[in-house]
Amino acid sequence: MPIFEYVCNKCGKEFEKLVPSAQTQVSCPECSGTKVTRKLSRFAASVREHGGGCPSKEFCPSASAGCGCGHSGCCHHH
Repeated sequence: MPIFEYVCNKCGKEFEKLVPSAQTQVSCPECSGTKVTRKLSRFAASVREHGGGCPSKEFCPSASAGCGCGHSGCCHHH
């Protein structure tokens, strides 16, 4: 079941909602308004990690240099 981000056209409240189907009526949790706009959402993508956390040297050319925090490879510690 996908989760979408919406903004209410009536009160401006931003919220997320699990939507089981395209026919699901979405209403604002703040004012119960039904005129809502689905926001363009970012999506997460996973990459297969090896070594320092980079998928490959092509994706992280500075993998051998690190970021200066003491961890080697692409730093995901910040």
